[in-house]
Order: sequence, then C-alpha cells, then structure tokens
Amino acid sequence: MLEHVVSLALSLALLGAPGASPEPAGDAETSHDGPQKEMTFRKTVQEVHLTFHVSARNGRPVKNLMVGQIAVSQDGRPVSSVTGFYADRDMALRLLLMIDASGSMMKGFPNERQSASAFLQRVIRPGIDQSAVVSFSTHMAMESESDASSPASLQRVGNLQSAGLTALFDSLCQAAALFTAQNSGPASTRRVLVLLSDGDDTYSVRSLADAIEAAQKSDVVIYAITAHDPREAHWGDANLARLTEATGGRVFFLKNYDQSGKVFAEIEQEIRSQYAVTFPARGDTCGFHRLGLEPADRSWRVRSRTGFHGDCM
Repeated sequence: MLEHVVSLALSLALLGAPGASPEPAGDAETSHDGPQKEMTFRKTVQEVHLTFHVSARNGRPVKNLMVGQIAVSQDGRPVSSVTGFYADRDMALRLLLMIDASGSMMKGFPNERQSASAFLQRVIRPGIDQSAVVSFSTHMAMESESDASSPASLQRVGNLQSAGLTALFDSLCQAAALFTAQNSGPASTRRVLVLLSDGDDTYSVRSLADAIEAAQKSDVVIYAITAHDPREAHWGDANLARLTEATGGRVFFLKNYDQSGKVFAEIEQEIRSQYAVTFPARGDTCGFHRLGLEPADRSWRVRSRTGFHGDCM
C-alpha cells in the first residue's frame, strides 16, 4: 500500500539565479519591473508499507525481532530511512476469508466450510480485528462483513453450496478493492486473505497478473488451501503458487479437506507472528518496484510481497 505522506516545496527564482539567461534589452514597457516571482514545484514522497514473516531453520516464527535485524531494499538498493517497525502485538488484523463455491469444489466442501468457521472463531479478537467472508463462482458475493465470526455469519458460511463456473481472478481483484476502500486504518494493520480454492479459473475477464497486481497494491498477504490427489497434476496449483509467493503468503496442498483444520492452525500461528515495516519510496515511484528483505541471520527465511506499484501522476 502506498500512502501520500510528505509534500516538499522546492522554490526556484526565475530571475537572478545562477546560470539564468540575461534579460533582453528593451524600453521600460518591455522590461520586468517589480518584485521577482517564484515558481513552486511540488513533489510527493510515497510511503511503502511492507508486511512480512520470518521463520527459523526449524520452521517456527522468529519472535522479538528488532528493526536492525532486517535489511530492506528497493530495486536492489538499501533503504536507509525506516519510518516505522511493528510487531504482532502492535497490529490489528483485517481478515478476508474467500471461499470458492464453484462446481469444481463440490468434493470435500462441507469439511472445508467447517474448518473455516472454526478458524474464524479462534483468530478474530472482538473489538480489535475485523473479518469478512466472500464466496465466488461466476461472480463474488459478500456473505458477511465487519464480524464474520458471529454465529449468524458462521451459519451463512455453513449453508454455502457449490455450483457454477469459476471467476477466480475477477473475484480476487474485487476482494483486493475491499481492502483498498478501507485503507484509512492505522499503518500497522495486517491485511490477510485466506483463499479456499482449487486455483482453476474458467470465467474471468481479468488475468492472473491483474489479480497479483491488485493484491500487491492493497498490501494483502494471500494464503491458499487446496486439496486433490497428489498423483494428479492440476494447472490451478501454479496459479495459487504465484499468488501466494508474490504477496508473501503460502499455499497448502492437501490430499483432502479433512486435513484443513491443521493447516488453519498453522496459518493462525503465522498471522500472529507477522511484522511490518514502513519507509519512504526512493526516486520516481511510477510503475513496479522490487522489494527485498535480508535477515541478519542467514538461516532465517523471510517471506513478503515481491514489490510495490507506485502511482504514476
């Protein structure tokens, strides 16, 4: 997410500045009398908000991380000025649970819904966190908002039925817009999308690249869960892998959705051990810019989104 945070005014005198061209000779009517005017140029400095997760060699989250233990880079160059560093205890959570309700998800759908409902009940802290549930097939539908962990919302999740084609990419773009529309919250807010889908798309107008860009612009971390026979190749797996890698999340491949309870517990642990860093973007931010995080301990593994999309004015 990019936020306009600083406006710098640079004033240059049009007359009398070093290297300025001399005034042409002329009479009093053509001469420039009176006080010299100034032209003001305005430059907007944008701030980058980057959420990330750090795990040790054993796969467990690294706790009590300090800002000096992570080096941030933009386009391969070190970031020297960090304006904020937040640990889990400082950050509220905005969670969107996104459920594929297309016909291809019919097998195992009840177990998936049950595990998702239990996950929402555990992870959402009333009065602190916000959650919502959307389902999608040929289009996205809001099942609950503000508090998806309420009994009524969980009941709606349990009543979902699978049918229709799959507009995964279109729905992800719409889901990312939900986060962007509510970006007035604190910079330390975590934004997480948990996607239950086989990764197939049979209906979208938008592309996978569009969905990734939308997610990166909204600074949302995507976790995906899918289940199928591991002996069978599914082209949707590649879609899920690219979505999660580009946003700093993970994809979980299961044999069946009976195992999803354990996966939700692992996602919950990761959500509760995230960090965030903010810093001013360098140079001309128009277009895509690569981001990198290098830990002081080379045995640690860091996951974050791969870059940000700057505004082009």
